[in-house]
Amino acid sequence: MSETKRPVIIYEQVRKNQIKTVLLIAFYIIIILVMSYSIGYYADNVAFGIGIGVFIVCILMPIQIFTGTKMVGSRTNWKEVDMSNPNESRVANLVEGLSIAAGIKDTPKLYIIPANIPNAFAGGLSIKNAYIGVTTGLIEILDEPEMEGVLAHEMSHIIQRDILVSTVSVYLMSAAIVLGTILYRMSRYNMVYGGRNRSRDSRDNENSAETLALIALAGMVLSYVIRFVAQIINLAISRKREYIADANAVRLCGYSEGIADALEKIQSHSREYSKEQVDDLGGDEMLGLYIFNPKHCILPLFSTHPPIEERIRILRNMY
Repeated sequence: MSETKRPVIIYEQVRKNQIKTVLLIAFYIIIILVMSYSIGYYADNVAFGIGIGVFIVCILMPIQIFTGTKMVGSRTNWKEVDMSNPNESRVANLVEGLSIAAGIKDTPKLYIIPANIPNAFAGGLSIKNAYIGVTTGLIEILDEPEMEGVLAHEMSHIIQRDILVSTVSVYLMSAAIVLGTILYRMSRYNMVYGGRNRSRDSRDNENSAETLALIALAGMVLSYVIRFVAQIINLAISRKREYIADANAVRLCGYSEGIADALEKIQSHSREYSKEQVDDLGGDEMLGLYIFNPKHCILPLFSTHPPIEERIRILRNMY
């Protein structure tokens, strides 16, 4: 019975993620164009502002997305798996076995990250060019069922196209943040200097300064709100996909003890990361892609991952 249900669940999630990706792209494109228009307004050249938005969406973003794999590799200093190394070949064999079980024709490439922190992540814009990164620290502390659970979790991200959602959202959010910063600085400039160029033709209008100040203030507020909303949306999507990947990992392996035990080991090894450890994993921007992110926030709304204790509790209660 479970064999017939598994494809339905996975394909349904793929469909949902494709819809999320389209909506997310549309949302960010609207944000970017609105901010670009605002920048053009403050610069007295709306066409210039819209041109910035079009350049980011149509040229800069595709370049960044399609060169993302090289960027990840350079940031993590990963290397291809060495099949002569028994520990690394063990992981490679598990990846191949899980690919067959998941019905993936093209086995994801396996990369080894030279970091003693136990962690793993998946990447790639499609199943055909997908890859999985595993740290040397993870290989050292996990036994085979635990490693299989972690790899199944990452395989689930690949099957469900989670990587496409996260990749697009990260780059679009970065663009929105950059434009938001520019808009904020231009708004401050207009507040401080009162829009001298604009007011030159309206000196007789006693309300012009107040109007410009209100517009500038609105621009500052808009830049903050847009950056805040963009971040909240990304984090919410990230948390949900971790729960789904955990559940599908259990379905793929056929048992929950492996990934639950693995998460407990990973958490107990490093509850907090030092700056050096974060750098070894590729920097702060990369932490959201890993199976475990130790950064805690006062409000769960601002966390990239659900509480690991909650994830383990749910996994322990799965059948």
